[in-house]
Amino acid sequence: MRLRAGHLIVLAAAAIILADAVLIWIGMQGDFAFDFTCCYQQAADRALNDPSTLYDWSETYTFRYTPIGALVFAPLVPLSADAAAWAWLIVKLGVLALTAAWFSNRWTGNRRVLVALLVIAFPPIVHDLVIGNVSTVTVLALLALARWTDGRGGVAIGLLTVLMPKPHLIPVLAYLAFRRPRDFLAAAATMAVGVVIGLLIFGPDPWIAFLGTLREPLERTFTANVGWSGLLGQAGVVVGVVIGVVVFVLGVRMGGARGYGLSILAGILAGPYTFIHYLSGTLIAAEPVLRTKPRWLAPFPWLLVVFPLIPVWLTGLAAVVRQSPAPPEEAAAPPAVAPG
Repeated sequence: MRLRAGHLIVLAAAAIILADAVLIWIGMQGDFAFDFTCCYQQAADRALNDPSTLYDWSETYTFRYTPIGALVFAPLVPLSADAAAWAWLIVKLGVLALTAAWFSNRWTGNRRVLVALLVIAFPPIVHDLVIGNVSTVTVLALLALARWTDGRGGVAIGLLTVLMPKPHLIPVLAYLAFRRPRDFLAAAATMAVGVVIGLLIFGPDPWIAFLGTLREPLERTFTANVGWSGLLGQAGVVVGVVIGVVVFVLGVRMGGARGYGLSILAGILAGPYTFIHYLSGTLIAAEPVLRTKPRWLAPFPWLLVVFPLIPVWLTGLAAVVRQSPAPPEEAAAPPAVAPG
């Protein structure tokens, strides 16, 4: 039987629904709001009442963001643990609705509805909703950087980084330094202002304690790791870094929406560990493919379901992004002025 576009859409939708069902089922078995419960509300309470204990970790408490990042969750402190978890979920659903509407605005008619539904049902995003992490917010910041090339995107990614730094954002910032210096300077200025404000609020000691936590991820073995190191062990760390560097260099050389997407994928590939919700950013990375050659993405949802193959999926996605045609607005512009 010859597969048509409609068949591919049905198959991809089935894979996404299957992955979502598995993730929600796992979450309901005890992982619901796990990341939120173990850190965010407690961190906000400590930041407000005893900042010196912000990084005093225990079996039930860890916080890996900046001291000023803890204040983001301050409005949830008066609530009970369950009420705070549900409130955070509602906030993130609002963020997701905004992201879906903004992401899909380059399509029209039924396609816009389908793309918006893809964002809402994307399995890594559903996983983030279930466990209560911040990757949904990360996707919104990455989308802002994709849509705004006049410095505002740099402010968005700088704000995210100074509040909730993630290691896989480093290649994105490096990409800005090479290809979008205005956004890089805006991001750097935003981070600098955030650190100064944080120092005025907390003093230096909590920030020094935060810097000490940056070594901790390299000393852990993650059972939920879905990166190259999860597939190949210690050798996978080297494999991931090498592949990530290659993807990053290709992205810098290419520029445009595809080059930016490759920088997102490079950060996820190069990390010594990868959580499922980190993959939320691949949605932004794959946007040029969705707009020009959507059929090329049909196999990828199935590999996403088979968790051990996720690093293979990511590497293949990088190749697909690189080979995809330029989006219409870039194809119509002279290379010298194509957006970076």
